[in-house]
Amino acid sequence: TARAPAAPLPATALAAPDRAPEGPALEAARGLLRGARRPVLVAGLEANRPEACAALRDLAARLGCPVLVTYKAKGVLPDADPLFAGVFTGGEAEAPVLREADLILLAGADPVEFIPQPWRYAAPVIDLGTAPRPLQYRAPAAALYGPLAPALAALAEAAAPGAWDARTIAAHRATWLACLANAPGGNRGLSPQAVVEIAQAACRAAGRDPRISVDAGAHMFPCTTFWQATRPGDLLISNGLATMGFALPAGIAAALHDPGRGALAFTGDGGLLMALGELATATALGVKLTIVVFNDATLSLIDIKKGGRDLPGGALGWPMADFAGTMRSLGGIGLRAADEAGFRAALAEALAAPGPALLDVRVDPGSYPAQIKALRG
Repeated sequence: TARAPAAPLPATALAAPDRAPEGPALEAARGLLRGARRPVLVAGLEANRPEACAALRDLAARLGCPVLVTYKAKGVLPDADPLFAGVFTGGEAEAPVLREADLILLAGADPVEFIPQPWRYAAPVIDLGTAPRPLQYRAPAAALYGPLAPALAALAEAAAPGAWDARTIAAHRATWLACLANAPGGNRGLSPQAVVEIAQAACRAAGRDPRISVDAGAHMFPCTTFWQATRPGDLLISNGLATMGFALPAGIAAALHDPGRGALAFTGDGGLLMALGELATATALGVKLTIVVFNDATLSLIDIKKGGRDLPGGALGWPMADFAGTMRSLGGIGLRAADEAGFRAALAEALAAPGPALLDVRVDPGSYPAQIKALRG
């Protein structure tokens, strides 16, 4: 039987270390950029290096285009920047701005960071990365592989403002935030979004600028959405869509690495149950670490994902754990909160402490299903 003609191979350049790409691939990429009126930049984990971050910010400013960041690239463009349009996961929440794009630039975005869903967009793609990808969601129209900063700078030479304006980008950002909002908490505890926003406000009021670490679970979605990052490395999250039990050891490491900043670990109750021994490590080391536990006594994300499976009642939950008491038994500060006033008071005490403190926060998981549906479609 006859086969359809093979798709043409993309123009690809592999640059030497510390050299800008050159040749047909660069010219193809520049040609795509010159012809685009509504390009969108997607920054990934490889854009975290200082020189790549600076080059990406320069390219974005020259284009005046929306910028999406992956979880691991939070802070490559600050959340407060007018060009910031949201977080890219490969899901539905960021789709409105990308559907308007006539060119998508993937800047250091390794496909391992994307959720396993089909690529949704018809716009051509320029792929910039440190090395060719063994797996791609969409074959790029042009690809530049090697050091990221020189490649971004080479593209910037062909960049000019297009059809985007600040009001349109702001509207997309507002739509993204609204669709991922957590409803106010009920009598079961705090809204997960409120936990994040109150924590950041308390850090600012106390003059604190901690790195944050986040592990897997439904709580990661409000953490990665509503914590405002300003530079690369402000938010630490494990590879792909994160790992349970990551936040506490990562927070300890961050506090040891930079004692001046310290760290704040946002962890789920299920993840913390996997890493309870690390509380002893934190107290023994005396690190400047605030641990915020989203305590709803269940594996909320798995509970949502189980769909119609016939699982026995209570299979994904457990009796409400007393994490604050556990922390106190290990020699640290352990506090509990079930409402916003109590959480603010506990944060003030924890952030003033010279060593580790744990806040055991009762959260209402009722808004998670709608949030995850909005995120992933």
